[in-house]
Amino acid sequence: MADIRRGFLAFLVLLFVLAPAARAQPAPLQGLDDYITAAMKAWGVPGLALAVVRDDEVVHARGYGVRDVASGAPVDEHTLFAVGSTSKAFTATALGLLVDEGRLSWDDRVIDHIPWFEMHDPYATRELTVRDLLTHRSGLARGDAVWYNWPYGRLEIIRRIRHLEPTRSFRGAWQYQNLMFLTAGEVVAAVSGQTWDDFIDQRIFTPLGMDRSVTSTDELGRFENVATPHVRVDGAASPVAHKNIDNVGPAGSIYSSVSQMARWLGLHMAGGVHDGVRLVSDSVMAEMHRPQMLIQADAPENSLHARDAPMNFNAYGLAWWIIDYSGRKVVDHGGGIDGMRAHIAFMPEEGVGMVALSNARPNNLIVALMYQVFDRFVRQNGSEMADWSALMLAEQKESAARAAEARRNRDATRARRTEPSRPLAEYAGRYGHEYYGSVEITHDREALRLSMGGKTTGRMEHWHYDVFRVLPDNPAHSEMFIVFTIGAAGVVDVLEIEGLGTFARQ
Repeated sequence: MADIRRGFLAFLVLLFVLAPAARAQPAPLQGLDDYITAAMKAWGVPGLALAVVRDDEVVHARGYGVRDVASGAPVDEHTLFAVGSTSKAFTATALGLLVDEGRLSWDDRVIDHIPWFEMHDPYATRELTVRDLLTHRSGLARGDAVWYNWPYGRLEIIRRIRHLEPTRSFRGAWQYQNLMFLTAGEVVAAVSGQTWDDFIDQRIFTPLGMDRSVTSTDELGRFENVATPHVRVDGAASPVAHKNIDNVGPAGSIYSSVSQMARWLGLHMAGGVHDGVRLVSDSVMAEMHRPQMLIQADAPENSLHARDAPMNFNAYGLAWWIIDYSGRKVVDHGGGIDGMRAHIAFMPEEGVGMVALSNARPNNLIVALMYQVFDRFVRQNGSEMADWSALMLAEQKESAARAAEARRNRDATRARRTEPSRPLAEYAGRYGHEYYGSVEITHDREALRLSMGGKTTGRMEHWHYDVFRVLPDNPAHSEMFIVFTIGAAGVVDVLEIEGLGTFARQ
């Protein structure tokens, strides 16, 4: 009898332990853990965390896989990941708080707050507004190499914007742009008197209890349980260093966990209210989630959703994509930086949202999980759910196959048994570009090396004629091709970096 009583008590204890987990896993999410685990294996993603919010309650927050393939340390809901460009909404919300305080208007001109700001186009300089900064309609293409490859500070990068020529007319087309969000962060600083980092920490992180969220990789040393970025090297996930992007922080430098990002997601789903306290006005939140700029059909970002999830509309709000799926409005945004991918989204009409963070790039599994989660809540009428992971993995494999074919074609056109027209030492020197700055080519031990201010470095190998391929020291960086030009005097005086432009010898 005693054994029976002990067994019954143990059973009650087991029920008590399992009950919270059961309550936290609503019926639509049954089987999701197995789906994620299998999908991660197919994609080769080492670690991932997912949180789901439903009607102001976190109903799912879990980690899967490992933080680092070397250590094998597990991911949980508190593991810190880079959230990438989902940071943009923090910058927009910071500006919204200043709008609430009457210190700023969405349609204020940027030069009214940063008088020294200048665009290549004088009209754009004069008319560019805060709203323009947040909607990717400046007329500028990305120009990201200026912060990604070079070690300039925030103010110097903004100063260099005046040299970046527009590729579309001002407000004439949607073109994704990180530099404008960097500028938006400087508007926050100019109006508030605080750095963007301090403002985000004090006015957003602290009220939301996001005490493990930071705006810089420099702060990661204070924490345990941090995911390591991974990229694919020879077909396997390989750890790489965290990419410090403080110089463009307002566009994408935040690190957080799904447990803390769920609070941020909940703030937006509740229209600016957290734990019964209004932090942001409902009018500011509505403006952020309202379509502001149509995303034209030729925008490459359309392919992220359109192929397997047909849309009736595709627009951008203030730091959020606004799309439709299954007849419902979706507010979402993705993010990515070396070895990390993130996605956050919610369906206002259904009261359901998700955030997924991962330590591998490239991977669109996190986007697939958005559709997978939404399907589980909106397709409960018996309609069959798509296998979004399989669909998007097939698309990524097709993209990788096209890239491999392009590399094979390039290699096939390589002229073998050619030599540089000048001795290697004569290619060494410093070459300058008005927007990007200086590139230094050095010659040592019969080899050339490239340095972009020390932030981006690589070994150069002769390709053919006066063309060289740069093999970057950081495996997260892509190879580059450089073409040297010999002047009339027989001196190497110009180099062209494919995709960036022409640099003249200084």
